[in-house]
Amino acid sequence: MINLKNLDRENWLLCAKLLLDESQKDYVAPNVYSIAESKVEEHF
Repeated sequence: MINLKNLDRENWLLCAKLLLDESQKDYVAPNVYSIAESKVEEHF
């Protein structure tokens, strides 16, 4: 089961440290990149 939560001061670092399986690295950006992008891009 998937549980989605908003990022906050307590959990953002745990999310940023999540790693992709080697087979996924060509398809998904690292979480730390997505977190940063969500804070500076207006379309997120």
